[in-house]
Parts: sequence; structure tokens; C-alpha cells
Amino acid sequence: MKKHIRLYAILLALLSLTLLFASCAADNKATANDAYYDKENYSGEDVKLDSPGAGFTDTEQKVDTTEITERKIIKTFDISSETKDYDTAIASLNDLIAQHGGYVESASSSNKSLNNSSANYTRHANYTIRIPAENAEAFVGSMGGLFNITSNQSSIQDISETYYSIEARLEELQAERDSLIDILDATDTKKDYDLWLTVTQRLSEVRQQIAVYQGQLNRYDSKVAYSTVNLSINEVIAYSSISENNSFGSRLGAAFKEGWNDFVIGLGDFVIWFAEALPTLILLGAIAAAVIIIIRAAVRKKKRKNMFDQTPKA
Repeated sequence: MKKHIRLYAILLALLSLTLLFASCAADNKATANDAYYDKENYSGEDVKLDSPGAGFTDTEQKVDTTEITERKIIKTFDISSETKDYDTAIASLNDLIAQHGGYVESASSSNKSLNNSSANYTRHANYTIRIPAENAEAFVGSMGGLFNITSNQSSIQDISETYYSIEARLEELQAERDSLIDILDATDTKKDYDLWLTVTQRLSEVRQQIAVYQGQLNRYDSKVAYSTVNLSINEVIAYSSISENNSFGSRLGAAFKEGWNDFVIGLGDFVIWFAEALPTLILLGAIAAAVIIIIRAAVRKKKRKNMFDQTPKA
């Protein structure tokens, strides 16, 4: 297969070079020299690595999907969870990730403010976790022992056709690169400058395309080898009740239970607030009492003075 690809690439390269050489021969020497120096200063910035084939005229290679023996599958899990013991659960999660050979790709969290003591103020975190594909199912199943799972969704993307199409095109480009290098090595620069220039230009383009496609395959390999787990964690006081029974009685009972929990939490918050505010309330009460005593004493003193002034003198 590779021999046929190499032979095809050599014939294609020779045909392209023949046509290009004929057009280059019609140009004068100055134009050829200008093109040479422009190529030497070319930076390649117009090539976008996230878009295979951008800037190139090559067509996508088609593969026979019936001959694919190893499917390229990307697995993604989206999980929402709750925990009453936030710190312990986070530490256990990191241990679980290490046990399954994974790593944390990214993480963000919102921690409890030291200025807010309300029991209703909770923390949450979001994780993007990469787990070897063969361990992903076991890892996701083990998380039920750490968290209360409220939502668990998974998706599978089969990229086999795209992957092998890119791989086939990459093999052709690599064969063409080797052929161009052989032609370049056999070319006398002084005698066949135009040919040398044409081969050099095409070789540069081929190498750019190889870098683009190889980068794309590397990204696909990473996504196939390591499944992605998007995990959200919420700290809660009481776990959410998940029930498939949607009858009126069930919903009424759940509403009453939720209302009672809110009442208990609110009462607890008030008690905590009152305990925190009690020293301030006592101090303010003492100040208010002192002010009242002083005012009353001043009023009594004024009354006595008025009575003394009104007493007739002998």
C-alpha cells in the first residue's frame, strides 16, 4: 500500500513540476530571483493550525468505512453532584482521579466567604477531568460513593472516517515530501535554478500541510485515549430528593418537606445571627439605659430647681 502511495506521489510530483517548470521558464531571471527571496522571507502566518488544509488546494481523502477495524471514539461525560462534606469529598475526588490514572485539565471553585456565616451560603466547584478511556466508566461509577449524583449524561462521537481520511492524506504528503527531497538532492542549482526554486516552494507547502494534519491527528489521539468528564459539585445542607413519582401527593409531600427544611434553616440562621449580634445588642442596650438614666436625672434636677424658685421667701 505504501509503495503504491509513494509511486503515485512521485508521478504526481513529476507531473506538477513539469507544468510548473514550463510556466517558470517563461518568466525572466529577475522575476525568478524576486520570487526566491520572497519565499525565503515567508513566515507562514496565513496557515491556521486549527483548520486542516486551510490555504491549500488539496482535496480530502475518502476512506472505505467498511474496512475500518479500530474505531476512533471520543467519550464525554457531564455530571452534576451534591455533597454535605465539601472538603472531604474534594480530597477523595483527587485520590479517585489518581487511582484511575487521570488528571485534572482545569478546575474552578467558589469558596465560602469568611465574612458570611450563614448556613445557606454554600460552595461549588467545576472540574474538567481527563481519564484513560478504558477506565472512564469505572471512574464515573465510583463517583456515586463520593457525591449525591443529580444528573449524569454521556455522549459518544465517532471520528473514525475523519481520522483515517486525515491519516491517508498525511501518508500521501509524507511520500510526496520524500520524493521532492530526492529531486532536490539530484538538482544542480546553478544549471536548473528554476527547477530548484519550484521544488523548494512545493516542498515548503507540503511540510506546512504535514504539520497541520499531524497536529490534528495528535489532538484526536489525545481525545480518544483520554475521555473527558465535566463535573460540577455543589455543597448542600440537605440532598435533593430525586423521585420518578410525579403524583400530586408525592409533589405535595416534597413541597412540604422542602418548606419545612427552609423553615428550619431560616430559624437556625436567625439563632446564629442573634448569637453573633448579642454582644452588640447588650452594649447598645447599656448605652441606651445610661442615656435614659442621665436624661431622667437631669429632668428631676430641673423640676426641683423650679420648685425651689417658686417657694415664697420670708
